[in-house]
Amino acid sequence: MSLKRFFLIFLVLTLVVFLGGIWYGLRKKGFFSEILGYVFSPLWKSGSFLGWELKSFYRDYLALVELKRENEKLKEEILKLRSELNLYREREALYQELERFYKISPFLSYPKVGARIILKPMDPFLGVIFIDKGSQDGILPQMPILSSAGEKGLTLVGQVVEVYRNWSKAILITDPSFAVDVVVQRTRDRGILKGKAEPLCNLEYLPLYSQVQPKDLIVTSGQDALFPPGLMVGEVVSVSREETQGLFKKAEVKPWVDLHNLGIVFVLIKTPEISF
Repeated sequence: MSLKRFFLIFLVLTLVVFLGGIWYGLRKKGFFSEILGYVFSPLWKSGSFLGWELKSFYRDYLALVELKRENEKLKEEILKLRSELNLYREREALYQELERFYKISPFLSYPKVGARIILKPMDPFLGVIFIDKGSQDGILPQMPILSSAGEKGLTLVGQVVEVYRNWSKAILITDPSFAVDVVVQRTRDRGILKGKAEPLCNLEYLPLYSQVQPKDLIVTSGQDALFPPGLMVGEVVSVSREETQGLFKKAEVKPWVDLHNLGIVFVLIKTPEISF
């Protein structure tokens, strides 16, 4: 038998005898029990304390796990509430815009349909938008598109060109294919406002004798059978003489509203009074 194996057997037997003696001493009251209690009481106390600490740690760990779950749940609820708050804010903005629009549009006898712009290219010079109203809402091609200019009035911003069941395509007044018959409100001079794929529009065919000046307000004339009269369009920023036709003046007009940041528009349910 090797020395290592003999030592292992001896150690096991010693441990058995030792533990047996402890067990016997604890069961039998006497001097030996007192000695064992005195010698091993610190160890037993340490073991009891360690067990209590482990139990307390496990209880705290479970509490932390539960707290983490509650925190995650609260975070989800906060995100949900924030999403709902943003939705309510968007709805409130829409309702305020609707209220402002209908408050200043009683003179228009035509029905109006509020629409949200669902697509607008980021190119500021591309005057095309897509709205979330279509044929099922009574929308038809050539119908005017309006916006409210604060509390000042209604302004023309475009025209429907293509209609589908749930959505429509429209062009803004800055689009090169757009044209509208207008008048200078102060001088009553008539002209044609056209888009030119820029932030400003051209006002063409003004009489040579016209006294139009910067800051003059441009409104629809109602003489093109498409748009009702009196809708604001924009403000004159500059006036010049036609280079190719010496009989007319022309002007540059700034749209009354920021077309690039439009979010809500209104379609005027008005068809052309004359078929073209």
